Amino acid sequence: GMRFVAGHRLLVTMALMVGGWQMCHQAALVVQILFATRTLGLSEGGVGLSYVALGVGTIVTSTVGNRISRRFGPGPTLVMGFVVCGIGWLIGAAAPASPLGIAMFALMLTLFGVGAVLIFITFLALRQAVTPPHLLGRMTSTMRWLILLPAGPGALLGGWLGEHVGLRASLAFAGVTVLMLAWAAWRQAV
Repeated sequence: GMRFVAGHRLLVTMALMVGGWQMCHQAALVVQILFATRTLGLSEGGVGLSYVALGVGTIVTSTVGNRISRRFGPGPTLVMGFVVCGIGWLIGAAAPASPLGIAMFALMLTLFGVGAVLIFITFLALRQAVTPPHLLGRMTSTMRWLILLPAGPGALLGGWLGEHVGLRASLAFAGVTVLMLAWAAWRQAV
């Protein structure tokens, strides 16, 4: 599996890009609940209600994601997913401790759901399209661990930023970094 992935430029590029996204995702994820409760003052029920927005974004995008990918193409759709997630994390980082901030937190979660679906419908389809059937299992296993390798360092970095700089810093780091990643992915595709 590793030999096949290493020899395929598209798979290597996607592993790097989606791995970078995973790092950002984990950096944001480790502070989201703390941010919601400590900074925005949400109760347990309020956090749960906010996460309903994540489900809504995921479900709605799942129903239209294929049409978006067909209209814009898989590469641009994947990059669009990065951008949507990045904007969401930046909105979260800017959320004030007020009802508006709570709505912004829910919007951040919605945008994450939208972006993640756009990323993964195209990521999974592209990697399967370029892989011969007899290598699908090995390629999938290799790609899984490659994209999850950056998750641990991302979580540690997000936790460190949250503890030493502030919870907003972790969300801002994730947003800015994934937008830079989107720019790099777009440049790679063009």
